[in-house]
Amino acid sequence: MTWEELTKVPFHLVSHINMADCHQSTYASKDGRLGFADLQPMKDDWPVGKGRRHWRIDNTWYKSKKKFLEALKEFEL
Repeated sequence: MTWEELTKVPFHLVSHINMADCHQSTYASKDGRLGFADLQPMKDDWPVGKGRRHWRIDNTWYKSKKKFLEALKEFEL
């Protein structure tokens, strides 16, 4: 799968959690095989630092976009 094909996959919100040090929103594709989590560090109820995104293919999480894109090349819907 290419990045262009991935941008056409619809994702929906699966969960959101607010913790004292981080807010996390998790999204999944309709079939559940692809997903991502957006994480935002928090301090005293305010965002601090840069947020990050972790990607998922099936049950494997990728913390870098580069490694995710490498694995995505082998993925087929």
